[in-house]
Amino acid sequence: MKLDHLFDWPSRHNVHLALPIMLVISVGLHVAAVAVFQVVHPRAQANPQRSAEVYYLVPGSAEAARLAPLLAASDPALFSPAHISGRDVWKLPETTYTASFDAHPPALVAAPPPAAAPLLPPVSSVGPVSKNASVARSPGVRQPGPPTTVTLGAPLQGRTVTGPDGFTFAVVPADGWKSLAPAEFLLAVSPEGRPLYFFPRKSSGSEVLDRAALRYLAGARFSAAEQETEPAWGTATFHWGADIITGEQP
Repeated sequence: MKLDHLFDWPSRHNVHLALPIMLVISVGLHVAAVAVFQVVHPRAQANPQRSAEVYYLVPGSAEAARLAPLLAASDPALFSPAHISGRDVWKLPETTYTASFDAHPPALVAAPPPAAAPLLPPVSSVGPVSKNASVARSPGVRQPGPPTTVTLGAPLQGRTVTGPDGFTFAVVPADGWKSLAPAEFLLAVSPEGRPLYFFPRKSSGSEVLDRAALRYLAGARFSAAEQETEPAWGTATFHWGADIITGEQP
């Protein structure tokens, strides 16, 4: 009986064929990966550039009337320091926008009827209380207070200001006008006395009076300063007086 070997070791492996095949496969996979990652989407065509357009407005037409306030407000000459003194800044057209809280003021609740005065016993001329002491003093007549004044801060402190003719300050009853604070504005005045710029700094507590103060400054005239060549910046403070009219919004 012939016994086989316990282990059968092959004398040679096919390594000389497997290695070149794996190299070819690796090169193919790399080429495929490079081709996939280089794929890009087609570029979108850019929109053609539009040339400048000019619109001609016929004088007196409805389109020209609607655009006239916008063109006047966007005039670059208004902000030029060389030509601002000759422009009528205070005559720019006003907008017609009205805030909802101004268009619909809240209705006030009617005041309750006065309570009936209690009946007092007749006053006697004798006793610990004399007749003269029981007579109530008549209320004094209220004297009219000073009007609203405008004080100018340095370097405008030496100038005088003249407000528009017939200008009045008015507030609505529900505007809280009884507890007003002085309103302060920062403004620039040309050497000829024309107001150029004005910006609110401190509110009076009433938006209606703040807008009225801006209109007052826009139409006011200041004393000229012939020795000056540049606009002077300063502050204008409104001290409210007894000339404020209580009524509808102006």
